[in-house]
Amino acid sequence: MKQRHIVEAGMVVLSGVIALVVALMWLAGTYSVTLMTAMAVLIMLGVLVGGVIPNILITWLAIGTTTIGAAILLLGYVVMDNWVKLVLLATFPVMSSAMALARFVIGSWGWLDRNREDIDSWAAHYDKVIKLQTEYNAGKYYQKVARFVTKEVAADLHVDVLAIHWAHSSQMRQFNEDDYLETCAKLPRF
Repeated sequence: MKQRHIVEAGMVVLSGVIALVVALMWLAGTYSVTLMTAMAVLIMLGVLVGGVIPNILITWLAIGTTTIGAAILLLGYVVMDNWVKLVLLATFPVMSSAMALARFVIGSWGWLDRNREDIDSWAAHYDKVIKLQTEYNAGKYYQKVARFVTKEVAADLHVDVLAIHWAHSSQMRQFNEDDYLETCAKLPRF
């Protein structure tokens, strides 16, 4: 139940980021091509910074770029309406913060970290490649079956043996010779 809510929250945040990009680009498109280009660059930088850089650096980058941008746009002589200047100043910090929030909700997948112990336990007891239990559990199961077969005298029991051909052993030997030799040492000899 909790996983579904986290995924839904992630989708809401991602939809909000996309809606913010569309709204900012529409707003820039109503003014001029130069503003649209500057807005697109700021949006791309905000998405890149918010998706890659840690939050503390995002804070300092937002403070620095806002200060430098305010000095250039507000103190200098730039022919633009004041609302356009404020939108340009707010674009990078807002986009990088929204993308950092999306990265936290979507990228972290908090439910995965909460279930890390269960995942590690499952991985330790189950081999995902061959879809069989690990060597320890397979040995325990074999001992249990062997005890049953040796103690059960009255039943008509027989044993089927399946031999698996080790198809890629030469390839494994080329790339991981130590692992290959260790595996060969463990193989039963008939």
